[in-house]
Amino acid sequence: MKHKLTTLFTAIALICCSSFNTVVANELTLPEKLSLPAQTIEPQSFNVGSTTDQLVISASYPWFGVVGGRVTIPASEVQSVKLWLEPNFSTTERRGVISVTKTSDGTTTTIPVIQPPYFTSVTNGFPARLETKNSSNDGWESNGIATPANSSAVLSAVSASGKRLAFTEDGGLEISDTQVGDYFIYAVPVENLAAGEQIDIMCTMVAMESSSPKYWVVEYWDNDRWNTIDGDLRVAEEDKNIEYSFYNKYFKSAHHTSYAQSFTLANPVVNNTVKVRLRILSEGGGATKLSGGQYTSLSLVRHNNAPAIIDTKRVLFIGNSFTYFFSTPFMFKEIARSQGHQVDAVISVKGGQEFSEHLRLERSNEAITRGGYDIAFLQDTSPNPAIYADTGNPDILNASREINKLTFKHSPNCQIVYERTWACPHNNYRTYGSYDKLDFLLKKGTEMLKKELKQDKIIVSPIGLGFRVGREHNLPLLHTDNLHQSRVGAYMKACINYLFIYQTRFTDSVSDCGVDAKTAARVRQIAEQVVFEGVKEKYNY
Repeated sequence: MKHKLTTLFTAIALICCSSFNTVVANELTLPEKLSLPAQTIEPQSFNVGSTTDQLVISASYPWFGVVGGRVTIPASEVQSVKLWLEPNFSTTERRGVISVTKTSDGTTTTIPVIQPPYFTSVTNGFPARLETKNSSNDGWESNGIATPANSSAVLSAVSASGKRLAFTEDGGLEISDTQVGDYFIYAVPVENLAAGEQIDIMCTMVAMESSSPKYWVVEYWDNDRWNTIDGDLRVAEEDKNIEYSFYNKYFKSAHHTSYAQSFTLANPVVNNTVKVRLRILSEGGGATKLSGGQYTSLSLVRHNNAPAIIDTKRVLFIGNSFTYFFSTPFMFKEIARSQGHQVDAVISVKGGQEFSEHLRLERSNEAITRGGYDIAFLQDTSPNPAIYADTGNPDILNASREINKLTFKHSPNCQIVYERTWACPHNNYRTYGSYDKLDFLLKKGTEMLKKELKQDKIIVSPIGLGFRVGREHNLPLLHTDNLHQSRVGAYMKACINYLFIYQTRFTDSVSDCGVDAKTAARVRQIAEQVVFEGVKEKYNY
């Protein structure tokens, strides 16, 4: 159905500008009406003028408007007026007017504006997990539309300045030539969503150039307007007028932005769409990418079956690719909410980083020093605990001590969680020759670090043990590189971390986080066994 709609609206887009037939009435030259396309990446414009009067052209709606808010046209001139336009990602037609006002006497003539809906009917699009590697993005560069796999959701981008954005797909969904006010927009069809339901938004973004815009705000559509998320906004240090949700700064060695937050709709949504947007607040036309690869580009998850919120924890995630592959912090948040626990997540992840490197990274320091955390998951580069057990390298201990010190300074009541990671066959089992030896060294090294740091507020999550048991049951826990976690492995990690923190078994409402139901149930069974029942560990090497 969507392909037929796209063809139809492409046809509308091709004829709409030429169909703005002008008429001359009372010495005015203007269209009788404007029929705007449901979706286009091309700027829209029309001609208007007067033989006797100066004119002011204006229109300001949440979904379209005259670029700049208003345009003044001198008498005896006919000019092209440019409009900005948001795609109508809904199931209902939108109508508005453009006002043409004579400055001599204030008389106003209106031009009716009509925009048809993108959807004529809906099927439930939740959960809408947009991941570039398994999405349908053939139209991103040509018509500005991308769709996630297994969902009827749609993504596009809007130029509120009326300038044509550049759409590129290169390991992610990218826009450039942006200005303040431009935004990504994501819409998820839903048949029936009750008022008061909670929705999680999660995204990963990266600035591609030094000129990329830094500050962004996340907004959702409700009560016929765009709303910010309560308690989410922060004030930019260099400009107190900018209240932002996250910053996305360019680093020569890319450090992605990971953002996760929750919002609640005041009104029901029936046979329509839930819409969110990521809007630019600061100058910059350089490219910005919704990250691809093994990152989650943009995800919306509803919690219609979740129990009421029992508690809220502020949780910090510091890690590397053993954290960001398939977005384990997002999974942790999703699992927790499905069980009645709200998580306010702050995330700094960058591939290959040791604790010593995180201490030098601007984004990791900014995340840690925000402070006020209840829980901090600290993920050292995966072989470091094994190396420490094997060699006693003092640099590993010192870096652990320093990152703990910084964390406790800003979150004195925080519970630090070290993650005992998993053995893998990559590079001859990290040069240790077997699963057994690497598993043993990872276990021993993590426990040595905990003991030698002499901190009661450090605990070790037994993720590696979960992988060990899962491997015996032939679960596909590793990615194709035989190193990183697969989606199933990421789910195992998130499940064990959840159980380890909350110390309660899963209920029937627990989220599968995109893992097939049968496999997810097996992962949860093993995770509960590891955390609550214990597993005797025997190593032969």
